[in-house]
Amino acid sequence: MSVEPSHASPGDTITVTSDDTCGVPIPQGGWVIGAGHVGGGVNLPVSVTSDRKFDGSFTVHLTLPDNFPLGEAFAGVNNWDYSSCPDANSSCASPSGTFYVEP
Repeated sequence: MSVEPSHASPGDTITVTSDDTCGVPIPQGGWVIGAGHVGGGVNLPVSVTSDRKFDGSFTVHLTLPDNFPLGEAFAGVNNWDYSSCPDANSSCASPSGTFYVEP
């Protein structure tokens, strides 16, 4: 996954995309894509839901809240189910990308 722009400010909208294809099923209710501060634990301050497939053109937009923490941040799929990885050559890590939040 990639995040654009690579530097954003609280209140800005970021775009999270994936050019990769992956045949995992979309969970009931859709993917939950969130963003958080690196080192901030699992309490993500912002998220959206998408029912888009990972078909090489996955894109979602997230607006960072005005109180989003400054510094290194990440955005990715919060509800990635890695319990049924397709084969030994696949990564089961939740797809994510990093960006930097500045004033």
